[in-house]
Amino acid sequence: MSKAGLAQFQQVFIEESLEGLDTMESSLLALDDGGDAELVHTIFRAAHSIKGGAATFGFPEMSSFTHEAESLLDEVRSGKRAIDGAIIELLLRTVDCLRGMFARAQAGEPLNDAVAEGLRNELALAMGRGVAANDLQARRSEDHADAWTVRFRPHPGMLAGGNEPLRLIRELAGLGELSVTPEFDRLPATLAALEPSECHLGWTIELKGPAKRADIAAVFDWVEDECDLVIEARHVVAAAAPAPAPAVTAPVAAVADAGAARTQRDSSAESSSVRVSIDKIDGLINLVGELVITQSMLDTFREGDIDAARLAVLEQGLAQLARHTRELQESVMGIRMLPIASVFNRFPRMVRDISQKLGKQVKLELVGEQTELDKTVLEKIGDPMVHLVRNAIDHGLETPDKRRAAGKGDIGTLKLEASHRGGNIVVEVSDDGAGLNRDAIVAKAVQRGLIANGEGMSDDAVAELIFQPGFSTAAVTTDLSGRGVGMDVVRRNVADLGGTVTIRSTQGKGSVFTITLPLTLAIIDGLTAAVGDERYIVPLVSIVESVQLKADAVRSVAGGGELFRFRNEYLPVVRLHEAFGCAHAVHAIEQGLMVVVEGDGSRVGLFVDGLIGQQQAVVKSLEANYRRVQGVSGATILADGSVALIVDIAGLVRLQGRRKAA
Repeated sequence: MSKAGLAQFQQVFIEESLEGLDTMESSLLALDDGGDAELVHTIFRAAHSIKGGAATFGFPEMSSFTHEAESLLDEVRSGKRAIDGAIIELLLRTVDCLRGMFARAQAGEPLNDAVAEGLRNELALAMGRGVAANDLQARRSEDHADAWTVRFRPHPGMLAGGNEPLRLIRELAGLGELSVTPEFDRLPATLAALEPSECHLGWTIELKGPAKRADIAAVFDWVEDECDLVIEARHVVAAAAPAPAPAVTAPVAAVADAGAARTQRDSSAESSSVRVSIDKIDGLINLVGELVITQSMLDTFREGDIDAARLAVLEQGLAQLARHTRELQESVMGIRMLPIASVFNRFPRMVRDISQKLGKQVKLELVGEQTELDKTVLEKIGDPMVHLVRNAIDHGLETPDKRRAAGKGDIGTLKLEASHRGGNIVVEVSDDGAGLNRDAIVAKAVQRGLIANGEGMSDDAVAELIFQPGFSTAAVTTDLSGRGVGMDVVRRNVADLGGTVTIRSTQGKGSVFTITLPLTLAIIDGLTAAVGDERYIVPLVSIVESVQLKADAVRSVAGGGELFRFRNEYLPVVRLHEAFGCAHAVHAIEQGLMVVVEGDGSRVGLFVDGLIGQQQAVVKSLEANYRRVQGVSGATILADGSVALIVDIAGLVRLQGRRKAA
């Protein structure tokens, strides 16, 4: 098989194996929580598939490494060894190590490293085959030798399994120069006693070349249970050696080194993939068929006059075309919709590791794992959620003794919940811990000069302070320090996705962080606003309300800013014609419209000439086609062919905040 052909199959193998590693990890965590023995079979099958695929697709080091884990799992599966916390921890580290190997395989780097080598020895030690730490260095010197002796004696039934000894010897030839001596001691005494379906031969193979023990062992991975195999290191010296005894040398075909079979993957050619159900594909095919029928009907109007009767048919055909196009758009977008379970599933392991590190007991609850959202949003929501989960465990949930003192149970609860609300997906990260410490937050904010004092501030306003850049109430900075670590990054990343982050906290009872996101970044619902000669799309998710104001409703403040009163609070005014330099726009407040929008945790009023109507906008990247523009998140093409810019509400709010500070 060509390198290009092998690379294609390698990528499929890597994607499937990464799913297998996820299965292994989730099953190991379930075992740690007291799951049944069937989970061991699930873990074993996943490891066995990875081992076999690695040997087939040119990753011998990975196959050899996974074989050690598979052997340990086989003893557990057969009842020879009881599963315990130490074995689960060892196998979880094995999963991590394999993920690293796959990452290096995708980057075209060597698979083995010191971590993999040490962990392989730990697995072997667990099976009674490894070497002690002080002997490991001596063993390593044998793992890289310039000559080897391989004694290969197939069991009689190996041929029946479809395994060909000559193929294995040819593959071994890719590692160096071979001298092969057959062993005839098991041949039957008479020709009549010879069984063609059985293997009666054995071989002693001398291999010269700087090969690794793992590479040699990987050649025989598929037949390890169907042969007797001994691999011994030899070291060739420069001095002349006595002539070897006469031997029968088998001619073998040289093949490429198994390690060289791994194709260097060009990062520029890297592409992601999505698994799509047959039902979605069938739906697309049906819609395309309907479109073809409608198009054929409309083709009949290319020639001839259109009378009143034919005009009615034409209008019907155009209506059908519009309906089928809309349904096709929805179906195509549905292909990109994936369950959020792929993000949620990373957290059981994280929660387990962090809680053990901090000496806390945490129960993780996952709700709404099958809630679907766009693949692009799915890939980008993971990092903000990691921040929230880490900080909830570290700063929110208490240690068992503190929970008992507060009248709570020893085990804290961390809950991740996803659901659809309107045209958005809402993800909540909640805990039943200590909640935000209002006094500590106010004191830190005063110290940093963010506020004069906390008097008169609502709890929500105090909670918003933790989203200030670098804000933290932790006394000691660690990799898991206070609730404020990274909160500004969380809000900024979510805002870049067109979403919002809010917090509700009750001191002593816990906190709830709510992330609201659009289902997709490709299409948004928005209101088209007129500003002078231009048209702008304001995302519907950001709009609170639109109001008509009187001339005296807006007050000027020092520094040139403007405020207006909206439901017992004063909001700053952002005149879009000033922000974007639009000509011929309305300037008088009473002649325009104030659109109250929310972004980046704050509200402002956008002053526009008027609202034209609601529409779905297909988002085109302005940055990719022109350059990044402050306050603009993208562009879309309107029905008349003109271009309308999509307003970045969070960006405008931040811009207004900087102007206010200036």
